[in-house]
Amino acid sequence: MRKTSGVSLLLLIFLSLCLITFSLLSLSGAAADEKLSRKAADRTTEYYNAASESYRIISEIDAQLASCLEKAKDTASPGQTWYTQCARIPELLSRMSGIIWDANQRTLTFDVTVSDSQVLHVVLSVHYPESDSDTMYEITSWKIVNIQEWNPDKSQKLYRKGVSS
Repeated sequence: MRKTSGVSLLLLIFLSLCLITFSLLSLSGAAADEKLSRKAADRTTEYYNAASESYRIISEIDAQLASCLEKAKDTASPGQTWYTQCARIPELLSRMSGIIWDANQRTLTFDVTVSDSQVLHVVLSVHYPESDSDTMYEITSWKIVNIQEWNPDKSQKLYRKGVSS
């Protein structure tokens, strides 16, 4: 019978344990990446749903602005009549709550919910068109706003030498 020291067996066991460890680490990393990718995809979907809803609201506002423009063109002071008519847009679109007319800055503002903690805040700057090819508004703000207060986790379990719990 041949006597061996068993080094080759120990080396085989060590390499097998290394391969198993690395495969488990790869598997856990892939699972974490999948979870993060899913969250990113969900967040992107929520944002684009809110953006789509915002564009729908803007198209309704655009239709109301066109109607106001037609009414204002037939008057003696079309610019003044135009802004007076614009003030009625939130009233005309009453089924959509949250549209606000600011007469001083001549802006229409509204928010669309993105998630439980965020809204898409849109501000349209309304102006009387100088020619038929001009637009009646300009999007001056399009941003995500957090509506929930951030509460950081302040609890920490610290080790204090000499203090027993």
